[in-house]
Amino acid sequence: MVLVGLFACSSTDGSGSFGVPRKALLALARFDSANPSSPATFVFKKNELKTFPIRHTDANQSLFAEFTFTPSSVLSRNDTILADTSTVVVTVSIAPGSYEFVLGPATLGFNLAGEPVVTLYYPRYGNLAVFDSSPQYASAAAFEQALALWYERAPDAWVRTRNSAHPGASQVASALSAPGHYLIAVPK
Repeated sequence: MVLVGLFACSSTDGSGSFGVPRKALLALARFDSANPSSPATFVFKKNELKTFPIRHTDANQSLFAEFTFTPSSVLSRNDTILADTSTVVVTVSIAPGSYEFVLGPATLGFNLAGEPVVTLYYPRYGNLAVFDSSPQYASAAAFEQALALWYERAPDAWVRTRNSAHPGASQVASALSAPGHYLIAVPK
């Protein structure tokens, strides 16, 4: 019984719960004038370093995201350990109107000591004007500073990724702990 209580109180988002519902998050909106191509499929060998860009369909081919897979960042598929030369297929589906995506297939197992990394870019299509949907953010700058990558750990239980950061202006980057649903957002 004690272990159940401890597990129920653990969290990576600092809220002391298993996660927050999606309605408790304010997502970074995206202008959809040049949607990124979706779904995207990446194919690579497990022992290769590969970076895959997803671009908007504008004339400049502006970056939406870059996914980086280091050697052995994907360890298994369908509960089977992959050989170093195994081919890995990853798909990314992008939700319209936000910086939200689903990484799959769900049967991939990532290396916790060297996970894949994503960097999302929003200098041109990010709509920071949504900050006024929450009284918690006094300005677009305050909203932007609070942006982080969130992961849906269980159905409608979202947690902030443990290492979400801003590596540059109008960017959010994070390691990906598992396949699934991700979103750039802030608590409301």
